[in-house]
Amino acid sequence: MSTRISTLTVPNDPAHIELVLTYCEAVSALAGFSGEEAAEISEALKEACENVITHAFDPYEHESFTVQFEIFCDGLKINIDDKGLPYSSKLVKKNQDTPGLSIIEAKMDRVTYINRGRDGKELQLVKYLKGKHVDEIFTNDELTPYTVCELPPTDFDCTIRPMRPEEAVQVSKCIYKTYKYTYLNEDLYFPERIERMNREKRMHSYVAVTGKGEVIAHFALVPRPNARVARIGIAVVTPRYRRKGLMKKLLERMLDDATELGFTALYGDAVSMHTMSQRTNLQYDFQETAIQLGELPPGSVQLLKGLEGAGNLITFFKFLKEAEEYDVYLPASHKKMLTNLYSRLGVKRNCINGAHPPLPKESEIHLTIDKCHKTATIEIITYGWDVEKRLMAKLVGLEGKGLNTQYLDLRLKDPYTPKACSIFEGLGFIFSGLLPEYSDGDILRLQHYHTKVRYDEIETYSLFSSELLSYIKGLDPKWKALAE
Repeated sequence: MSTRISTLTVPNDPAHIELVLTYCEAVSALAGFSGEEAAEISEALKEACENVITHAFDPYEHESFTVQFEIFCDGLKINIDDKGLPYSSKLVKKNQDTPGLSIIEAKMDRVTYINRGRDGKELQLVKYLKGKHVDEIFTNDELTPYTVCELPPTDFDCTIRPMRPEEAVQVSKCIYKTYKYTYLNEDLYFPERIERMNREKRMHSYVAVTGKGEVIAHFALVPRPNARVARIGIAVVTPRYRRKGLMKKLLERMLDDATELGFTALYGDAVSMHTMSQRTNLQYDFQETAIQLGELPPGSVQLLKGLEGAGNLITFFKFLKEAEEYDVYLPASHKKMLTNLYSRLGVKRNCINGAHPPLPKESEIHLTIDKCHKTATIEIITYGWDVEKRLMAKLVGLEGKGLNTQYLDLRLKDPYTPKACSIFEGLGFIFSGLLPEYSDGDILRLQHYHTKVRYDEIETYSLFSSELLSYIKGLDPKWKALAE
């Protein structure tokens, strides 16, 4: 085991919580957090431990749970693992009985809930080292927003290449001057985080640099956890240099490097407020596979100003190598659309029909909340007889958190997915699309939005994206209710 990982096994006795918190403060300091930040981590951990003791075990039980601390390059990860009750009826009946969950999510940067069925459940808490925010590095004059009225140079030297570590600060400055505080990915405002993510290969940044060494554009490859595919994004060009083809040059360089970096496929999201990014993706043989409603909070970025509804993303996908052939189980209600999506990608899948095998007693479900986008993603890892009950518990636990959309990811390699899809659509989820090779194989993504979605504000460039949008709209009970 790594020397940066340590584990405590704790009795389910409140008297032992202070011992855990004392150790937590020491580990937090070792990881580089300030006293104030360490106190926030301890407060979140205290709530997590109290929730385990209160809800996972009956008062007469003498059991234990584990708390694992892992120091990584830019923060601290804490896993709280117990084999107590896999499900709390209190959470379903009355969400306010667990106010500590809100405290945990407010104090930590990333919170993931994992139900492992008979193997118990796990709560993952992540806190990142802040480092210096870009507005602490530059003066107000240096951070004055770019003005689009500047005359662009008619001729300039420009080099497209991977970002150098010392250029991370210029990337942060570029993001800030372009978007101020509206850019949703908070990491981009901290140069140290950008540098660390590149060093740890959690992001591969590419920049356009002038002959004077000025970073004028940024684009990145962001690997998925499975490391086989990556998402292209975090694109910014300083206004003065827009319409110079820099994004296309950066994209071409990334496409050239992606295979050497070991990726078999790429994702690229395009905004639905205009068609420019959609046209670019299609030009480079990306294909539309999903439309994610409510992915961007209303008014969260400059592109959404003046629009009534939330921002929506059109997901594009491109294989870089010949796709692996394997069996998938497609819901009958979406088989035609999914088959069409596979055909457009040039992918060979064996569509299997037939009964699913007997289910185990318990399911495994992962829940991840994205505080910046105000979305939650629920991934069904394995189905059990309790899957609907477990999912309902997750949904009730998400009430009152101000989330715009909940996404539900179902593995198409699992023969139970067709039946589960029907059950979940009965709970209000609708089709979003296909996410090839997204997790363990292909994912059918469903969605349930709680924000205002204006279909008339969604611009589509291709005929197929229009068809996909019409397909989703036709399944949307909210749109049907308003249209009738």
